[in-house]
Amino acid sequence: MANRRLLVKRLKAVRNIRKITRTMELIATSRFKKAMDRATEAAEYTRKISEIVGDLGQAELRFSHPLLEKHAEEKRSVMLVLTANRGLCGGYNASVLRQAVAHLRGLRERGVDVSLEVSGKRGIKFLNFQKIAYSQAYTHFEDKTTFAEVEVLASRYVDDYIAGRIDRLDVAYTRFISSSKQLSVVETILPISSLAGAGG
Repeated sequence: MANRRLLVKRLKAVRNIRKITRTMELIATSRFKKAMDRATEAAEYTRKISEIVGDLGQAELRFSHPLLEKHAEEKRSVMLVLTANRGLCGGYNASVLRQAVAHLRGLRERGVDVSLEVSGKRGIKFLNFQKIAYSQAYTHFEDKTTFAEVEVLASRYVDDYIAGRIDRLDVAYTRFISSSKQLSVVETILPISSLAGAGG
């Protein structure tokens, strides 16, 4: 009798677990769909902006702008590395960090003074483990980052470039191509004319 009661109890527990798992699956599917829609929209927008800005940078126009002009020498640079705050996303963080470290090494070998900035707890943890120094760390950027949050960084980079405090800005991130393909890249954002060959 006790065994039968135990068996019934376990069957109920299994059914409850099945219901919870199914609910979690539905929530995950819904979130994935929303994230995919956002990523697709952002990718198209970014690609088009890069094309327009790149064309402007390469065009023989009569006006000039400090952000389009390459500095005579590259002495000081900033590299921003974008990673996730959480793990469990395959090679997403590892791949972009490998690219970033290789790019950082290449710049320093050329004698460029690089100030490294990192966004995301995964990147911070990796750099600390590798004993690679960084000047700024950010953990407040989440899935739905606001324009105001990003503008603080963007304004500082733009001001520093125009004032000549930095000669280039590179960003290491994972470019969304499709749900099954993402590409780790390091893109030069400033000077803006460098975007001409990017964003493909």
